[in-house]
Amino acid sequence: MYYHPITDSFKLITQQRELLKTTEFKYVYPSLNEYLNKMESSGVPARKDLDILLSYLINVIGSAKGTQTRFRNEAERYVLFCWNEKNKSVLKSTIEDIRDYIDWLWSPPKRLIADNTIASRYKAKPDSDVRLVNEAWRPFVLRGAKANRKTNEFIAPERANITKPKQAYSLNQTSLQNSYASLNIFFKELWETELISRNPVSLVKKSCKYLVKGKIYKPPHTLDDETWQLFVDTLTQAADENPLYERHRFLVLTLKVLFLRISELASRDYCVPVFGHFSQDPSGEGWVLNVIGKGKKQRLVTVPDEFIDHVLIRYRESLGLSPLPHIDETMPIMPSFKTGQALHQDSLNNMVEEAFDLVIKSLKSLGKNQQAHAIAGASSHWLRHTGATQALSEINETMLAVELGHASVKTTVEVYVAPAHRDRIKKGVSRKL
Repeated sequence: MYYHPITDSFKLITQQRELLKTTEFKYVYPSLNEYLNKMESSGVPARKDLDILLSYLINVIGSAKGTQTRFRNEAERYVLFCWNEKNKSVLKSTIEDIRDYIDWLWSPPKRLIADNTIASRYKAKPDSDVRLVNEAWRPFVLRGAKANRKTNEFIAPERANITKPKQAYSLNQTSLQNSYASLNIFFKELWETELISRNPVSLVKKSCKYLVKGKIYKPPHTLDDETWQLFVDTLTQAADENPLYERHRFLVLTLKVLFLRISELASRDYCVPVFGHFSQDPSGEGWVLNVIGKGKKQRLVTVPDEFIDHVLIRYRESLGLSPLPHIDETMPIMPSFKTGQALHQDSLNNMVEEAFDLVIKSLKSLGKNQQAHAIAGASSHWLRHTGATQALSEINETMLAVELGHASVKTTVEVYVAPAHRDRIKKGVSRKL
């Protein structure tokens, strides 16, 4: 392969780094070993660079799936660019190399673009420890919009056979900003560990010819009240008819009502959310949930009485548990039915997707195609945004910031209130001809 993936899954990169320093590596990663040998024969210290990259991913990047994917993809892609396009170590990067990399990102060679989402870089060889490279992997992916896929599948299947114009790969402004941010974190780590003498990324960003300056306010994606009520009714009916959907109902309602990120209910290396994290506050005023959020920061989220009565108790009884949690209870909040172990974020994401699919089908059956289209591209974060937006009529911005885990109330106001934007629009519409 011209561009060979050099990092394994996040569950295996610690093991991969340990193997890299042993003779066993060439047996477990035969094709990667050959690739590294090829790079080193051309004068690139590939094994040293790979060790640096794996150390960065293990020690710096968190375990939230979205964060993992974003930072790993960018750092791995940049290392491969240095090796293949510049024939040098990542530690020898110059300002000009960063500029050339951004040009390369903006318009990558077609041979490096996959036309569908690649699930993994490596696959396990049956009955062995050998990791086989996925030959279909590419550094770039031409992804179709999820909204289009859901529309073709559930809302307007007749559209699936319509010939569509060929789509070309393009990098949008958000992706470009994310690439700069991810690359900056990577180089900051190299600089702080004294592997390089300066971080050139910020200098390149200032003069980037592709970046559009300014920031337009974009309101958070939310579900309207009617769609949210249909969500609750649909999942409740599904759970009444099939107990397997009790977890879906609980997951969706918890994300929305308690303003959680989906990672905050998932199993992570440093935290497994368990029922014992629900407790009565010492004040005696009500229940709270102890959450480990972004940056491993703890916060207490208030739990409404209605949630206790109509969501938590119902869910626990479906699992054969007592109605209310005990302070020392260690059972995972989102357990696997097969193993009893806490589910990882991938599994929770799949459940949310299945829940949204049910609602899209319900909207379609009711003839509400416009509302179905509106949520075709929705994600779990829409639930957190919906809950926070609705809560603004009940609690002030400062309280909401604490509930959401925002470091500053300014963030909460900018996202959910946007007074400057609202005032400007309000004044603007009354301007005279």
